[in-house]
Amino acid sequence: MSKLTFSIGGIHPHDNKISCDCKIEALPLPSTVYVSMAQHLGAPAKPIVAAGDAVKVGQVIAEPGGFISAFVHSPVSGVVKAIAPRKDLAGNMVPHIEITVDGDEWAEGIDTTDTLITEIPEDKALILEKIKSCGVVGLGGATFPTHVKLNPAPGKVAECLILNGAECEPFLTSDYRIMVERPKEIVIGAAIMQKVLGCRCVIGIEENKPLAIELIRKAIAELGYANMTVAVLKKRYPQGGEKQLINAVLKREVASGCLPIDAGAVVQNVATSLAVYEAVQKNKPLVTNTMTITGDCLPVEKNHNYLFRIGTPLSFIIEQAGGIPEEAAKLISGGPMMGKAISNIDATTVKGSSSVLYLSEAATKRKAESACIRCGRCSDACPMGLEPFLLNRLHKAADLEGLEQNAVQDCIECGCCLYSCPANIPLLDNIRIAKGQVLGVIRARAAAAKAAAEAAK
Repeated sequence: MSKLTFSIGGIHPHDNKISCDCKIEALPLPSTVYVSMAQHLGAPAKPIVAAGDAVKVGQVIAEPGGFISAFVHSPVSGVVKAIAPRKDLAGNMVPHIEITVDGDEWAEGIDTTDTLITEIPEDKALILEKIKSCGVVGLGGATFPTHVKLNPAPGKVAECLILNGAECEPFLTSDYRIMVERPKEIVIGAAIMQKVLGCRCVIGIEENKPLAIELIRKAIAELGYANMTVAVLKKRYPQGGEKQLINAVLKREVASGCLPIDAGAVVQNVATSLAVYEAVQKNKPLVTNTMTITGDCLPVEKNHNYLFRIGTPLSFIIEQAGGIPEEAAKLISGGPMMGKAISNIDATTVKGSSSVLYLSEAATKRKAESACIRCGRCSDACPMGLEPFLLNRLHKAADLEGLEQNAVQDCIECGCCLYSCPANIPLLDNIRIAKGQVLGVIRARAAAAKAAAEAAK
């Protein structure tokens, strides 16, 4: 069977999957956790506990702050010490609930055993409510509330659920490890989402993960799911992007300004599928996730894939993993292409945390910028069909109208343009700034139109 891939752009960075053979280890509990209220896309959650309250693992400690928001649960048992602003990994002040850890007592009704539960509830509304009440969000990066994504607007129909097992970012291996170690749970989670959406399912896995492909296929066969298949994807970055996956699997384009559901697809990450299984079958809220500790300057024996409690300080994880290597020039949360630099190691993990990545100076130091040579490599590499060299020029000219006309708002910030530029122009940096400016204009325009319409009533 031929390997699937998207139709335009993309690059081929080295895998660097150094930690792929590191089995998942349960990280010890820290003495204190700090649980962010802004660890999902949409409105921050609103605390419903107060200082001095005793909490158990899995107990709700914050409620959604809007339609697009999510419940937050205590990842530990102990006592709430404070609710106060605290710096996140970018240095921004965000409300956190501080909990002093005391034991590891789980809330009643949560199944913490390894027993596999294969019988899926028939009630779709019940499934959606469980996913919502357990605070499940997308774990592929965007952290969009899963119950919202699985409940398309009237008139929108999902023809295919696509499960993203590409893990195309260099270095990261946490998704690979859960596919290898917990394939049946992932497949059952996919079947649960299938039941809600009423469509077929395709699980896309890149060709450089043959064991994961084998084990997921075996799990599908043993569980007897006839309307679920594995698609072998060509190794190509950013293969795991929603629009790229849809193009690879369904050969459809998601038009500018449209959502995946407009192309008949819903895309979820394999880690999200595991979280859905645990929520629906085990009544277990999203209080844990898996993250990779790796890097080009880290000895092989110090690479890890950890099962961590959300709210664990990064400094604690770093200490448990053996400390920061002397050769590390930069720490990144996420992959080297789309991850974010960690400016504060006292920040804590959130639901979407996927790695602590150590990179050497050789891997991170930017070379001197030179003039654009009009080679077109950035355009060839862009998986969205944009012209980064033109967007960069329009940004420098502060031409917001031109930027919008040339669809800067469609940039997925994958970094393919920067990676490909022989002139070392900071294309991604400039385009990211321009995108933010244009989106601000679009939002202001929409708000003004809404206000005018209401005034005309």
